[in-house]
Amino acid sequence: MGHQMLTPDQVDHFETFGFLVLKQVFSKDEVTTMRCEADEIMSEKRNGAPLDLNTRQAVQPFFEYRPFLHSLIADDRIYGIAESILGDFFLIGTEGNLHVGQTCWHGGGDSYELLPSIKIGFYLEPLTKETGALRVIPGTHKGEVGKRLTVLEDLGHQPDKKVWGMNQWDIPSVALESQPGDIVVFTESIYHSAWGGHAGRHQHAINFFKMPETQKQIDYVRGLYEGWTYALHPATNNIDHDNLRLRKLVAPLVKWGFSPYEI
Repeated sequence: MGHQMLTPDQVDHFETFGFLVLKQVFSKDEVTTMRCEADEIMSEKRNGAPLDLNTRQAVQPFFEYRPFLHSLIADDRIYGIAESILGDFFLIGTEGNLHVGQTCWHGGGDSYELLPSIKIGFYLEPLTKETGALRVIPGTHKGEVGKRLTVLEDLGHQPDKKVWGMNQWDIPSVALESQPGDIVVFTESIYHSAWGGHAGRHQHAINFFKMPETQKQIDYVRGLYEGWTYALHPATNNIDHDNLRLRKLVAPLVKWGFSPYEI
């Protein structure tokens, strides 16, 4: 089966607005398997303890711990999305999150214009604007509008603090409402948030960078690596995997001498 590439209109939409929602990419059975494997990983990482309903649980790397989730990194449906937007690309890392409470506005900077990246997100519960769906401010991954929103970064994680005379959840934005089986594609550089969701909601993601072409871009990636504990550290079971595509996705990290993460 060939890569499931995006259409030119979809790619242009992403470049212009910074996000895409792709409907029902995965079947009900696949979503059930995702959730089962994700719950197992999360429980293991808590040593079987119940989820702290006041603290987000975040696990990196994540997909590499179970066979079906692991296979998704190189799945045609995922690979085709990344290839359509980024061209030649490599794996930053995978993550698993059980969110609690509000996720305040964050994003911004010029990182997308320096070296494009994408996050391919899996939301395993139905989400609406009022129940924790990702909200984005379109187009803020580039240019002057994003720079004007740095005031949002100054708020820190203070969901009740107002800005421009309004509550943060009333800031003009688009809610990317989704159903299990959908994929939400966005870049971390776009201003994004989530409001009103229940504690323990699943959001898992695979993250990719465009392959750097200049020394400035390579230096940027190396600087990130030196500040990150998990991302950009290739999982050993990707380095040694039978799947050539998986090995290729982490080969640049190995080439640059980035230390592996043992799995």
